[in-house]
Amino acid sequence: MNEQDKLLVKKNELEQLIRNNQWSRDMSGYASHPADMTSHLEILNIELERINDALAQYYPEQLN
Repeated sequence: MNEQDKLLVKKNELEQLIRNNQWSRDMSGYASHPADMTSHLEILNIELERINDALAQYYPEQLN
Protein backbone atom coordinates (compact mmCIF):
# COMPACT_ATOMS: atom_id res chain seq x y z
CA MET A 1 0.00 0.00 0.00
CA ASN A 2 1.50 3.33 -1.01
CA GLU A 3 1.36 6.59 0.94
CA GLN A 4 -1.58 7.89 -1.07
CA ASP A 5 -3.64 4.77 -0.31
CA LYS A 6 -2.77 4.99 3.40
CA LEU A 7 -3.93 8.61 3.48
CA LEU A 8 -7.21 7.69 1.80
CA VAL A 9 -7.83 4.88 4.29
CA LYS A 10 -7.08 7.17 7.24
CA LYS A 11 -9.30 9.90 5.76
CA ASN A 12 -12.19 7.45 5.46
CA GLU A 13 -11.66 6.24 9.03
CA LEU A 14 -11.66 9.77 10.42
CA GLU A 15 -14.75 10.73 8.45
CA GLN A 16 -16.53 7.64 9.80
CA LEU A 17 -15.52 8.47 13.37
CA ILE A 18 -16.69 12.04 13.04
CA ARG A 19 -19.92 11.11 11.27
CA ASN A 20 -20.86 8.34 13.71
CA ASN A 21 -19.51 9.98 16.87
CA GLN A 22 -17.96 6.60 17.59
CA TRP A 23 -15.08 8.30 19.35
CA SER A 24 -17.38 9.40 22.21
CA ARG A 25 -18.15 5.77 23.09
CA ASP A 26 -14.46 4.90 23.08
CA MET A 27 -13.50 7.56 25.61
CA SER A 28 -13.15 6.48 29.20
CA GLY A 29 -15.61 7.57 31.84
CA TYR A 30 -13.37 10.24 33.33
CA ALA A 31 -12.88 11.85 29.90
CA SER A 32 -16.55 12.06 29.02
CA HIS A 33 -16.99 15.71 29.96
CA PRO A 34 -18.50 17.67 27.03
CA ALA A 35 -15.41 19.87 26.82
CA ASP A 36 -13.22 16.77 26.51
CA MET A 37 -15.41 15.38 23.76
CA THR A 38 -15.40 18.72 21.93
CA SER A 39 -11.61 18.86 22.15
CA HIS A 40 -11.36 15.33 20.80
CA LEU A 41 -13.66 16.21 17.89
CA GLU A 42 -11.52 19.26 17.14
CA ILE A 43 -8.40 17.08 17.07
CA LEU A 44 -10.09 14.66 14.66
CA ASN A 45 -11.05 17.54 12.39
CA ILE A 46 -7.53 18.98 12.47
CA GLU A 47 -6.12 15.57 11.55
CA LEU A 48 -8.67 15.29 8.73
CA GLU A 49 -7.61 18.71 7.42
CA ARG A 50 -3.96 17.64 7.52
CA ILE A 51 -4.76 14.51 5.54
CA ASN A 52 -6.82 16.48 3.04
CA ASP A 53 -3.88 18.85 2.54
CA ALA A 54 -1.56 15.92 1.93
CA LEU A 55 -4.02 14.34 -0.50
CA ALA A 56 -4.32 17.64 -2.36
CA GLN A 57 -0.70 17.13 -3.42
CA TYR A 58 -1.78 13.93 -5.20
CA TYR A 59 -5.05 15.35 -6.53
CA PRO A 60 -4.52 19.10 -7.05
CA GLU A 61 -7.62 19.33 -9.27
CA GLN A 62 -9.90 18.15 -6.45
CA LEU A 63 -10.36 20.40 -3.45
CA ASN A 64 -11.88 18.67 -0.41
